[in-house]
Amino acid sequence: MRRMTRIVVGAALASTSFAVPALDHDCLPFTQPTEFASARFEPPVRYKLEAALLRPQLEKLLTEHWGVQRVVWYADNHHTWPTYFELVAPSWDQLLENLLKPYQLRVALHPNHTAVVDYMPQATQP
Repeated sequence: MRRMTRIVVGAALASTSFAVPALDHDCLPFTQPTEFASARFEPPVRYKLEAALLRPQLEKLLTEHWGVQRVVWYADNHHTWPTYFELVAPSWDQLLENLLKPYQLRVALHPNHTAVVDYMPQATQP
């Protein structure tokens, strides 16, 4: 199986599709589980950030939850997270996207356990 590089920022929203059932169908019998009843509930993911440099905190997140062994950093080293805060999101990809968005950063995850952090193409550099 061939593994491909994926860009995390923007990918979660672009690949999400919603199926809306038609309202003119007959009702299902009560004993038949619907797709919502059979779906397993996943609690939201949480990650605590401190008032410190962004780079070491982001590298720790990538190592712990994506198995990244090497981070190539093309962004400014002086980005800081302003305060103690706990990020909450439905998935780790969404949490990462929420963390990177204010800095106009993106992360490319490669199959060789390397992550590349750089600015979005339309970003205004500091």
